[in-house]
Amino acid sequence: MPPIPLDDQEFDQAAEVFKALAHPDRLRLACVLGDGRITTQRDLLEEFDWPQSTMARHVAVLRRAGLVEAERHGAEVRLRLDGEVGLELIATVCDWIGARAGV
Repeated sequence: MPPIPLDDQEFDQAAEVFKALAHPDRLRLACVLGDGRITTQRDLLEEFDWPQSTMARHVAVLRRAGLVEAERHGAEVRLRLDGEVGLELIATVCDWIGARAGV
């Protein structure tokens, strides 16, 4: 394991990522985005059957944590996981969830 940084900023940033993923719905959303696809917020609304306000709130938290990037293309908002650490972390957590569920 590499040496642990003593900089509080690094720990604060890591804590924000874990707080963002601590909500089961945001973790589920991150796992769906974790397959590497770029999808629209509209497609996710249909897939999750959430109100738009709920989706917007969860996406905003994931964006603030640096886990999701959103780009507006006309009326659509395209979403994807962002950042190497986020991708690795999400892959690890979602693989663990899948293994526990027998998937």
